[in-house]
Amino acid sequence: MHPRRVRVGASIYQRIDAKTGNRVPGKFEFCYRDTTGRQVWQTAEGDTLAAAKGERAEILARLRLGHRIERTQLTVADVAEQWLERGTGQKDRWQPPTTERYERIVRRCIGHSPDPGLRPLGAVKLSDVTVDDIAAWTGANERTLAPTTAKLALIALNQILRFAARQGWIHANPVDRLEAGEKPRWTPQKTAILEGDDLRRMLDHARRHSTIFEFLAYSGLRIGEALGLCWADIDPENSVIRVHRQLSRDRVHKQLKTPAGRREVVLAPAVAQLLLEHRVASSHTRPDDLVFSNSKGRGLDYRRVGDDFRQAVKDAGIATNGDRLSLHSLRHGYASMLIAHGLNVAFVSRQLGHANPNVTLSVYAHLFEQAEHAAAARQALEASHALMVSVSGPSSADSP
Repeated sequence: MHPRRVRVGASIYQRIDAKTGNRVPGKFEFCYRDTTGRQVWQTAEGDTLAAAKGERAEILARLRLGHRIERTQLTVADVAEQWLERGTGQKDRWQPPTTERYERIVRRCIGHSPDPGLRPLGAVKLSDVTVDDIAAWTGANERTLAPTTAKLALIALNQILRFAARQGWIHANPVDRLEAGEKPRWTPQKTAILEGDDLRRMLDHARRHSTIFEFLAYSGLRIGEALGLCWADIDPENSVIRVHRQLSRDRVHKQLKTPAGRREVVLAPAVAQLLLEHRVASSHTRPDDLVFSNSKGRGLDYRRVGDDFRQAVKDAGIATNGDRLSLHSLRHGYASMLIAHGLNVAFVSRQLGHANPNVTLSVYAHLFEQAEHAAAARQALEASHALMVSVSGPSSADSP
């Protein structure tokens, strides 16, 4: 009977083939004592002796720095459940939609395998997970899931394993070692701008909610911010809208996503008149009543408003050239309109409720550049053309 392993270095061993007694190429193990003093055997992720030595040295260095490293029998699914229960991001606890999204990803992509031929990643012991396991998992996700879902699944797993490393259950996050080609590829679809004739046609075909569509196009508010407005937030005398909260998907008021979202938005006279007519026609006109509500005074449902918008776009026959049209297209159209009229980035940023002007520039840099340089480019081209004509003189065809 052959031994399981043979020593090849200080606490480093190479795996032995049980049948032949030969060393298995690229299979190394090492041992160390964890935070509790228990001896731990671990399979090296690398396939060389040097890599195994480096992995062990990294663990020992972390132990010397006081990091907690403890062997655990938890599976990836067990850790995922603890991560979900913790439910926090970089700054605060997740919002309900974020929690629901992550729960769905864990259930669909970690608790079950998208590829019936592969064992669910959640069933694998945390200590046994390798980079190759994750690469195979992401590959299966990319083959069987929508690109956005595959990308989100890897984001969730990365956070789960980072949480495990923080708890000391693994010495490093294997997701960090994925090659670029092993990660799901996803290019966000460009969001089209809806303005001008297309906007008018869409409003003409809106069976309901045309008022809120027009309001969004000329206020730049996010849909949650618009749905959260009460009549007390509309100040026609000073021509501003005071944005200080939003409506959740459960149709109750909640705080804005960032402090920068709290702002005063300029109200055009025509939009003020639109809101006045909407109030006159409404049965809910008290200061604390919602501006946009159903017949019972309750806030509108996000999904239904979005569905009606898409139907109006379809009925209007608006061509998008492959770009995505959504309610956010109205916000992009509003920003485009401000930029085209020469308003600076700081003002546009405040109107949109961005955290800082850099965010605005990252989204609309091409529009600012076009607005700033288009006139100068036309003048320069005109001057160059005039100079060229004056130097060359009349053409031979014009000569007597």
